[in-house]
Amino acid sequence: MMRIPVVVAFAILLGVPASAEIVEGIVVRVNERILTIRDMHRRVLEKGAEMGAPIPPSEYAALVQEAADELCLLERAQELKIDISSDEVDQAVTQLRQSNHIESEAAFDAMLRDMGLSLTGLRARLRDTIAINRALQKEVGEIPITEQELRARWERERDAYMQPEKVHIVHLVLPFADEQQRERELARARRLGAAARSGGNFATLVAEEVERGNASGGDLGELALDDLRAEVRQVVQALAPGEISEPFVSSAGVHILQLLSRTPASVRPFTSELQEELHEKELSERYHARLRLVVDNLKKRYVVETRPELFVPPQPS
Repeated sequence: MMRIPVVVAFAILLGVPASAEIVEGIVVRVNERILTIRDMHRRVLEKGAEMGAPIPPSEYAALVQEAADELCLLERAQELKIDISSDEVDQAVTQLRQSNHIESEAAFDAMLRDMGLSLTGLRARLRDTIAINRALQKEVGEIPITEQELRARWERERDAYMQPEKVHIVHLVLPFADEQQRERELARARRLGAAARSGGNFATLVAEEVERGNASGGDLGELALDDLRAEVRQVVQALAPGEISEPFVSSAGVHILQLLSRTPASVRPFTSELQEELHEKELSERYHARLRLVVDNLKKRYVVETRPELFVPPQPS
């Protein structure tokens, strides 16, 4: 998947100058900026190449609105007299190549072909993206978020931050091929359990069996209880920490295990890591809310026309 780095929530696109000859229907107009049917179909191809999958027609109407939103932002960037230097565009091209791990010119040319772009077209898109981002920095401004606000959100959404019950187990599985071997492995598992209950170290005994090639398993560390297979989970639920199960059978073989510890389900604590996660979520929501308000206000000021009904999948020739 090829990614063009953007900060804004809208897809980047290049408006056709008003002086261009109009030979087909106009799908989007914002003041003197227009996008024709051909522009929008090209945009679908480019976005499909960027996403690594075709864009379904069900998303066409949303693409038209995104296009209108972005042309509004480009218009505002022009009003603010935002000028983007060639050096800034060069840096953006370099960043694009690095983010997609493109080192050779041949690979870069292939990427441009896949996206239906020339280098000139790519540079124009990146220039517009930088201009839009800069305009949004001015229009949206800083979004301060306090620790108190983050803690309040954590309290409101405690259910979303529940940690599941976890168990630490040592588990041994003895495979068998037939009924006779099944009985032998059951007997082996019973002897191992008895040796551990008589003072042996269960984990050591399991490791020895695995090393001899008779079984698989070992210390599995701490796992979410719900992630265990149903038959294993049922046995673990009945054990107290330190207890060793009786042997039991599944399609995988004969099992025996020891529960070392159990950690009850709980809410994630309000750590610095969680604060950062909450901050990113809150910032994204507030940013997009302000972004929507900015664009809606611009649409009240500008002449904005959209005709999504013109933008339909191309008919086979």
